[in-house]
Amino acid sequence: MAETDPLHEIAIREMFRRAGASADVVVDHRFIRENISGVDNADIVEKFLPHLSPEDAEKWIVDKESYFREVAKTQIEPVQGLRELMRWIKRRGIAAAAVTNAPRPNALMILEGIGLAADFAPVVIGPECSNAKPHPEPYLAAMRKLGLQPEDCVAVEDSVTGATAAVAAGVHTIGILTSQTAEAMGKIGVTHTIRDYRDLLREIEA
Repeated sequence: MAETDPLHEIAIREMFRRAGASADVVVDHRFIRENISGVDNADIVEKFLPHLSPEDAEKWIVDKESYFREVAKTQIEPVQGLRELMRWIKRRGIAAAAVTNAPRPNALMILEGIGLAADFAPVVIGPECSNAKPHPEPYLAAMRKLGLQPEDCVAVEDSVTGATAAVAAGVHTIGILTSQTAEAMGKIGVTHTIRDYRDLLREIEA
C-alpha cells in the first residue's frame, strides 16, 4: 500500500546499531528486501540479534516499531494508483481487507497516513493470528471474516513472505514490484506482477 522499505531501512539500521548487531550485517535496500520486508519481528530478532535475552528482544521490538512510526509519520505516501483503485473498488461495493505482518499500531498509522483507514475492513495482523505470514492463516482469517472463498479473492502482495502466504491460501495473487523483483515473485507462484496500482487499474478497466 505504501512504499515503506526506505523507512524500514532507516529504522533497522539505527535499531541494529543500538542493539549491537554484527558488524557484518550491512543494512541497505537489498538487505531490507531480502531479510526484512514482510518478515515478523520475532524472526528478525532470532536471525540477526540472537544475543538478546527474551526480555531485551521484546523491548527491542517495541522500541523498533516506535522508532519506525516516528520516522514514517511525516513521510508515508501510498503506492501510485492506490487511491484511484480504492475509489474504483468502493464505487462497486467490493470488500477490501488489509492483511499484514506489521504490528497493529503501524498498520493503522500507515492506513491513516495515506488517508485510506476507512477503506479496509477487516485489518488482519499476522502476529495476532495463530501463525503469521508466510503461513496462510492471516489470509484464511481475512476470508473467514468476509465470508469469502479463495476463488472469490485477489491478493496484491509486495513481499516474498506475504505472497507465499497468499498463494498457500489459494488466492489469486498479484505481485507488486515496489520492493521485490519479478523473478523472486515468480518463483513463489504469483499469477503475474505489476509495477504499481496504476497497472492493475488499467488491466481491470481494459
